[in-house]
Amino acid sequence: MANILITGAAGFIGSHIAEALCARGDSVCIMDDLSGGCRANVQEAAIASGRPTLLRFNVADCANSFAFENILALHGVPDVLVHCAANAREGASQFQPISVTHRNFYAYINTLTTCLKAGVKHVVLFSSMAVYGENQTPFDETFERQPVDVYGVNKASMERVTEILASVHGFSYMIIRPHNVFGERQALNDKFRNVVGIFMNRIMGGEPLFIYGDGKQERAFSYIGDSLPCFIRAIDLVCSENQIPHDHRIVNVGGMENVTVNELADTVCNAMHVSPESYPREHLSDRPCEVKYAYSTYARSVDVLGYCERIGWRRGIELMAKWAVLKGPQPWYNTQPLELVNESVPKPWLV
Repeated sequence: MANILITGAAGFIGSHIAEALCARGDSVCIMDDLSGGCRANVQEAAIASGRPTLLRFNVADCANSFAFENILALHGVPDVLVHCAANAREGASQFQPISVTHRNFYAYINTLTTCLKAGVKHVVLFSSMAVYGENQTPFDETFERQPVDVYGVNKASMERVTEILASVHGFSYMIIRPHNVFGERQALNDKFRNVVGIFMNRIMGGEPLFIYGDGKQERAFSYIGDSLPCFIRAIDLVCSENQIPHDHRIVNVGGMENVTVNELADTVCNAMHVSPESYPREHLSDRPCEVKYAYSTYARSVDVLGYCERIGWRRGIELMAKWAVLKGPQPWYNTQPLELVNESVPKPWLV
């Protein structure tokens, strides 16, 4: 039984990882400041795992060194740090640069430093394909980091700091670059991110679907049930006694099929039992710094982490839609107000 620390585990991906680890008997300590995640995700993960006593929940900010040190003193030094905590509002990062940088780069630097001081030897960092910027698609792990937005710059910096400190302090690590993972427990009411959840919430609320530009942007979506085994495998690999080859330390994890946003909207409409042809849509101006074609290679995720699409994104949309309908329409919220407001701000973000 491993002792595992997960930051941001009241969020979507983190709560699913916590559930899977507890279910197999690992002791899991989680930290979350609840700025993006929610207690309900933790409660659902604990119950679904069948071993709720193995899940220890702490409300704390990763950027707070004092709180972090107290948690490690209380629960013991973990075998591995799994860092999922993030402000993942990529599009909004141009209008929230302080919040995004504080809750991504600074929070991670504090987390990593505190854990290394305590003696942690294994790290799994959840990054983003935002580090690729406008590289030629499909994005491959061998490409240079060329971020074009504030969020991507933060994630690229987090990756590089991990590499530097690992070379100096001798800990093992893996960097996961998930892209467009969706599913149950994903926020439905965050108007800045999670396009699948946004579309579902707008349909439940009788609101038109907002699509930026012509809707021909291409992405690849992965249902959480297909991605989760890879995340668990990454944790196991980084904790193993075998040395991870250098070219296996960064892995894209996401969908195998790239689709347009228009096609995604059609699929969500069908899953929510409304007509794709007649449900109202409104095309808006392109979002600043948005990369039009953003999807990644998946060969390394198959070879290293065993990625496969047993469910697939289309069936995944149907499963998430059933869950969303049970949750019902959610009021839109904004826990971090925009720091820069001008004519460049996308219309839906101002409502």
